[in-house]
Amino acid sequence: MSTISGNTVKYPLKIGIIGMGRRATSFVTYFSQNSTDGSVEAFCDSIPEKAEAIAEHYGINPRIYSNIDDMLRMSSIDVLFVTTPDYDHVEPCLAALEKNIHVFCEKPMATTLEDCDKIIKAAQKSSGVFYLGFNLRHNIVYETIHEIISSNRLGKVTTIETNEYYYGGKTYFRRWNRFRRYGGGLWLTKACHDFDLLNFMTNSKPKTVYAVGSLSHYRPKSQAAKQCRHCSLQFECPDYVDIMNVEDPESGIFNRLSLIGEQHGQEPGDLCLFNSEKDTFDNGMAIVTYKNSIRASYTLNVLGSRNTRQMRVVGTDGSLEADIEEGIITVVERHTNRQYRYDMHSLMAGSHSGADSRMVKDFLLTIRKGKKPKTSWKEGRLAVQLSLSARESMDTGKVISIKG
Repeated sequence: MSTISGNTVKYPLKIGIIGMGRRATSFVTYFSQNSTDGSVEAFCDSIPEKAEAIAEHYGINPRIYSNIDDMLRMSSIDVLFVTTPDYDHVEPCLAALEKNIHVFCEKPMATTLEDCDKIIKAAQKSSGVFYLGFNLRHNIVYETIHEIISSNRLGKVTTIETNEYYYGGKTYFRRWNRFRRYGGGLWLTKACHDFDLLNFMTNSKPKTVYAVGSLSHYRPKSQAAKQCRHCSLQFECPDYVDIMNVEDPESGIFNRLSLIGEQHGQEPGDLCLFNSEKDTFDNGMAIVTYKNSIRASYTLNVLGSRNTRQMRVVGTDGSLEADIEEGIITVVERHTNRQYRYDMHSLMAGSHSGADSRMVKDFLLTIRKGKKPKTSWKEGRLAVQLSLSARESMDTGKVISIKG
């Protein structure tokens, strides 16, 4: 037992999770495999049947609630994991922080700066830790890149190029992420990860951003149906999904959650990627200038043939290239052309290439030791600010200056 900022903490911690979707399963998996770190005591979702399905899938027996007030009043959790849709982070964060409960909030922090400021105000008053879930900072490849940059091996950094090619990102166009009113658009719901990485690598604040993007591929298709299960093209369409298959070991639980949601009035999980309504893009590019004169470019493309992120950093004394899928970093000295190769692949097993477990362990260590969170409200707000500025730039065609 230990005391952190006035909180008495017993181990294993009692864990609550609100928002029973795909992301919640990552944290249930962690605590199922690391029971000495925490015990999952409570689930909360406006559709309790989703919580029941996940509990059954993992063979656990948490108490299940349909709203955050009942969960916090009737359970005795130490930690709340907030994995609700992006627009719905504020209420559970505020409610838990008011009761001095430690909060892990999945990225992005919120979908508006006003909502970010509400969380900040509550976090500053609370003795509970507020931790922002930027798992890419915990990826061993990016951690190593940051160490190399910080060690000055590359000299003064001048430019950074980063990109994400995400084959699986097409599924956003059948999920709530496709609407700005729920996720802020892909510049926020997706790109906030990579904008935070750029803020992390540059160790500076963004000064301006210019962004472009378009919906190049997933446009309406007259010959396709609204849902895959009713579509005559299902045998030839590479984007077809069998939502009725709940037995598949990988997708079964997610299909089951989608079908439960559909029974309660939510959109079906096999919406046509082409014919679904949407107000975001499938590919975009952004140029960011930083106050320390570093220039950075970022490409987001969900039409890629594989899932990977890549980064190139050029400094006055050397350059660096990295590929997340391969787990390889290559450093080249500028004047000698000597090369150094780092192979991280063996250290990348697990969800999000091992980053999820490293992130949760750091969050729990933050609680135990009372140390500063690796990512908290400060980093969360800055990433949201840059993301919203990129969206504004794409909409207006203008370079956007970022205040602060």
